Amino acid sequence: MKKYLLILVAGVCFGINVNAQTEQESKFLLLIENTENGIKITSSKGTAFTELTFSLKEGQTQEIDQFGMRSAEDEIRKDDNLASFRITIRRTKEALYFEGIEGTVFKKLSFGCPIGSKQLIDQNGML
Repeated sequence: MKKYLLILVAGVCFGINVNAQTEQESKFLLLIENTENGIKITSSKGTAFTELTFSLKEGQTQEIDQFGMRSAEDEIRKDDNLASFRITIRRTKEALYFEGIEGTVFKKLSFGCPIGSKQLIDQNGML
């Protein structure tokens, strides 16, 4: 009986450690700015880029990950020193829409973001 209890305790401890590591790997902090020509993203945690700027017309969608812009067909890359996430950004007249594909707590996120305004987001959503 003690043997089974020891195995159970070891399994629980191992499971907790794995979950803690996964949460840590997915931590990122992004400042999203809606510009006249597109989107500017400034990262202060969890990415290979510090600043990312790209054109995004109304109705268009762009996928990004911890390395920057990507397409759905791109090979998924990992780096133990970075967060591991994939999100899409879609721009409309009224708002910016985000979809968390991987490494985020949020599945869908949107907020009004007039030209020139900024919003912080992380793996959990808006800050």
